[in-house]
Amino acid sequence: MIPNFDTFSTRYLRAARIPVVLVSALLTSSLLRNVIDISLWEMLAGLGTICLSIVWSMMRDGRGYWVYTVYTMRVYETPEEIARRIEHLPLGGASRLFYQPLGASLVTLGVVVALSLAAWLCGPQYRYPLIGLLGVVLLPAVMLWQLYRSIPFLIRQAMMIHKDKASHTPRPRRLPGCLAEDLLLGLLINFALVLPIGRKAEFSLAAGYGNPAFIVAFMILLTIVMLFMFFFAIRPRRYVLLGDMLIGNIAADFAPCAPWSLTARLTRPWRLVIWLVVVALWSVAICLLFQAMELPQSFVPFYLCSLLPIVLIYCAERYQALYDNYLEAQEMRQRYETVAAAVNGKLNKA
Repeated sequence: MIPNFDTFSTRYLRAARIPVVLVSALLTSSLLRNVIDISLWEMLAGLGTICLSIVWSMMRDGRGYWVYTVYTMRVYETPEEIARRIEHLPLGGASRLFYQPLGASLVTLGVVVALSLAAWLCGPQYRYPLIGLLGVVLLPAVMLWQLYRSIPFLIRQAMMIHKDKASHTPRPRRLPGCLAEDLLLGLLINFALVLPIGRKAEFSLAAGYGNPAFIVAFMILLTIVMLFMFFFAIRPRRYVLLGDMLIGNIAADFAPCAPWSLTARLTRPWRLVIWLVVVALWSVAICLLFQAMELPQSFVPFYLCSLLPIVLIYCAERYQALYDNYLEAQEMRQRYETVAAAVNGKLNKA
């Protein structure tokens, strides 16, 4: 039996709980481990970038996903209910704060600031437990509430486009732009969570870049960073791309070139093994290089330089993932158009 919008929305929210809570909890645990003597700015930057990346991604992908859901008839609703939803739910004004990426992100960041200030005023003895409470419980609840509030608006938007495609102004996007947006979100989180780690004793540069203890600690750090970036890079968006494709938001030249031959030829597990080896060797090499060049001992510029191969790995993997999702979306679109043409043909004969 095909569910109605309310039933499908409930399932959608339930499915979103685990990834939202899991990602927020993992990143918050990194913040707690990495930052000693946390400042208010570091607390706001850490929790803010975590929530920004999650909410922005949910709202950005929401329109494409619900267009895909409506167009492919994964839900069924009576004509009266569809008319009611279209007529009685405005999409302009303050409503944009609930479903547009920028508006929803600003609302969430406002909540982050308010809750962080409240936690900060409770005193240093409660600071880290309260950060854990915020990142694992309260802020995921806020983000899921934002998602819950966005669903009716995204459904109405999808139904309006399905009813009258001319009401929608296409904004074609290309793969490099999508990749750059995802990379920016990933780097914001990376900088907020990792740069303060230089204050920890394990990453002290008092003994120089060539200190064996520092090299081992830095190798472990870069490996963890690479793993986080790798798994963020392979996140699928096939259904979102299909929805955007159906309403003209995917450019005809979406992928300007084929992926790198290495990522296209090797399976993902083998690529992960290669990247782990590359990052391990790179972490040792850059430590020895900075030591040999007798560069100033400063963790932040050193870390930023060391991040270059990981950024390249992320770009290669994200490009491959989006390219594969694009091909899958094209195939699904062809099947959808074939079925839609057959149904319309039968209706016309009737």
